[in-house]
Amino acid sequence: MPEIGSLMKVPIREVWPNEAVDLTPWLAENPDILSEALGMDLALDRTEAKVGESFSADILFHAPHTNALVVVENMMGSTDHDHLGKTITYASGLEAAHEEEGLAATYAVLLAERVRDEHRTALTWMNTHTKETVGFFGVEIEVWRIGNSLPAPRINVVVKPDQWAREVRAKIADSAAQRQYLDFWTALLPEFQAAHPGWSDNRKPQRDNWMEFPAGRSGMYYAMSRSWTGKDKPSGFRVEFTVNRDDEEGRRIFDALRARSHVIEERFGESLTWDEVEGRKARRIFAWHPGGDEAIQDRERWPEVRAWAIKCLGDLRDAIRPHLDELAADDG
Repeated sequence: MPEIGSLMKVPIREVWPNEAVDLTPWLAENPDILSEALGMDLALDRTEAKVGESFSADILFHAPHTNALVVVENMMGSTDHDHLGKTITYASGLEAAHEEEGLAATYAVLLAERVRDEHRTALTWMNTHTKETVGFFGVEIEVWRIGNSLPAPRINVVVKPDQWAREVRAKIADSAAQRQYLDFWTALLPEFQAAHPGWSDNRKPQRDNWMEFPAGRSGMYYAMSRSWTGKDKPSGFRVEFTVNRDDEEGRRIFDALRARSHVIEERFGESLTWDEVEGRKARRIFAWHPGGDEAIQDRERWPEVRAWAIKCLGDLRDAIRPHLDELAADDG
């Protein structure tokens, strides 16, 4: 008969003796733990994120693929009114501070060994009464081991936003936009494939606001998208080259391309935006359609936007590809 061990619960202070010195850094250094529990791809923005003049949130994450902020207030023991109030304060303050980035959503996470019943009720009530772009999570953390094994954390989400009701409302609004994107890409792809045969002949129309095209290197691609960058900042349709890898090689390639920006922009024919935000995985080089968001909203101007995008993405590839090839040769 196989020998089978028994699960034993471990007091979390045996693993993290101090909240600020031990638990907070561990959560910040292991975003995959919360990512899996919350169902989001999280990346660390910073710890001790300043909120106003007197407060600092324990951890601030962002979800790059959805452009959402995730603020975490963690504590030992059971939740209390003080930490619940801080969670609400931090979420509202950080959302206001990042408003210009055009956030898609802001989420607040209250993490503790036990979320008290009255605080579960409060978080659920806020999820019911706040706008759809704000959500609150109640999360409990446990530690277990089998025999003398290493301690293993377990994250239990006990309160989460009412996504079912929100998704029903969102689908009503999104369906019209998704049909428009499908119509746009359906018209664009044959023209793109005729202009650039062999580049991406197997691409199919989709219902998203972006479309990617291969760059021939892992974690890198060209793309077209309808994009928003925030209040009083550019929005509209753009073409881009993205380095979507947060490792030494990804940073080296982006830095090498930026060092040659004057040569690349001269070949492209105009200035480009070189976008690198600390703590975010993706680094982008892009150009905006001069018509702004009005151009992509007006169906009558779609042929103009398509023609611009097809030409400019080809020009961007022609400007960047020789340098990518040279960097690849240097690697060899």
